[in-house]
Amino acid sequence: MKKILFIALMFGLHTVCSAADQNDSTKRDTAKINKQVRKLNEKLNDLQAELTKVQNRLPDEQKAAEEAAEDSNKAQEKSRKQAASAVGGDGGDTRKAAKAAKKAANETNDAEDATEKVEKDQEKIKDLNKDIDKTREKIEKLQQQEV
Repeated sequence: MKKILFIALMFGLHTVCSAADQNDSTKRDTAKINKQVRKLNEKLNDLQAELTKVQNRLPDEQKAAEEAAEDSNKAQEKSRKQAASAVGGDGGDTRKAAKAAKKAANETNDAEDATEKVEKDQEKIKDLNKDIDKTREKIEKLQQQEV
């Protein structure tokens, strides 16, 4: 009889301990989810700050790229005129034409660099938007798990 009572008592204690452990596990899971959500929210804020920064500088870079393209066109036109005058001219005209051609090449390189910078920032904006969307989806999934 004592053995049966002892076994019943042990079984009862085991059941109570298992239920308490499961409740504690749920609390740990909720805390873990909250920590992940907090980290994702921080990441989301950082991504949004970076996106705002890139979007704010983009108009200035676009304007600079347009100005560089205009300068490049002007330098190329001047180079063409110098080259045309150098064909029938003397050595001084040739040197001026070579100098104008070099300046036109430099202006063209500057224009290409400015255009690349604008394209790079536009691509970065797309990537940041994708990352923001992915982070928001992760946050939503974690919040649904919590409920």
